[in-house]
Amino acid sequence: MTSFEVNIDDELEIDEQSRVGSMFMARVANEIRRAAAIEKSTRKITQQMIADKIGTSRAVVNREMQGLENLSARRTAELLWALGWEPHFEARKIPEGQNLCLDATNKSTLRESSAPVPPDIPRPRSEIPDGRNFLDLVEKAKGAPVPVV
Repeated sequence: MTSFEVNIDDELEIDEQSRVGSMFMARVANEIRRAAAIEKSTRKITQQMIADKIGTSRAVVNREMQGLENLSARRTAELLWALGWEPHFEARKIPEGQNLCLDATNKSTLRESSAPVPPDIPRPRSEIPDGRNFLDLVEKAKGAPVPVV
């Protein structure tokens, strides 16, 4: 089976494995863009500066930050390191009965799935140089487009 199929009603269906992988990578890319936006506004860090620090071109950094390139865990760490940030990964157990991949008899699509996503664990609070908390700034700006540096 492919990771996606088009049904008779022309609706795109994606399997849970692909959905979970895609959502995780989207969160990773968003975190990198968030860190870059904060560093651009506070320390005037540019994509060229990031590229110089990790030994690549600005164009490559731009494509990676836009989500046009697949990022390995190593490259994610390198980008965050260049920004002065530390990557953090945490695995959480999916509650019993909510992992559709383990149910071999379940042929439901994402549309039919009602499995809730485990709640986020609060991240530690961090201060930016002028004393403001950047997480508070991000919360206030939720929904606003994240600038690409």
